[in-house]
Amino acid sequence: MIEITVDLECPLMNSEFNGRPERAAESESAFWRSLQELLPVFEREGIALNLEAHPDDFCEENTPAVDLVRAINKPWVNYLYCAPHTFHLSGSDPTADIAAMMRYAGDKLQHVHVADSFNHKGSSGLRYILNPPGTPARIHQHLDIGQGEVDWDTFFGTLRELGFDGVATACVFAWEERARESSAFMLDRIRKELAGS
Repeated sequence: MIEITVDLECPLMNSEFNGRPERAAESESAFWRSLQELLPVFEREGIALNLEAHPDDFCEENTPAVDLVRAINKPWVNYLYCAPHTFHLSGSDPTADIAAMMRYAGDKLQHVHVADSFNHKGSSGLRYILNPPGTPARIHQHLDIGQGEVDWDTFFGTLRELGFDGVATACVFAWEERARESSAFMLDRIRKELAGS
């Protein structure tokens, strides 16, 4: 993938903290072994790397993910905040304090995925009924802004407060049948919000 990125003259790659949450220590160890091999290649090729905490990865929450990014200690390795994962990134916190999570990332926040989602922790944890009870499934959506429960005023307001100048990617997967309309709506909203108008 790095070779293809170089061939395309793309200066940036994204990745996730893959692995299993129930085997977090083993997965994190494998992550560090991979980095030992890959970081010199990224550096040699001049490719930056943004890392994303993802539901069902060994690192699913904002704070530990940002801490891992900082521990890598490379100026070109940064953090990707995925808005539709907000309610997973916040762990057991029912409020999902977007501003606090973004501020914690600070200057390491260099990429955002923009899509809406419902808070799966709402309704006393009964918003979604999954069988069998206790299943470890990670529920989230990737909807148009305004179709879920992400606090967009806080999301965009905090980006403006931080002087965010990174990559913002519309990341809606829910509406294949109206993909063009969804994409146009998302692009327009993102441009307006990040321009501060």
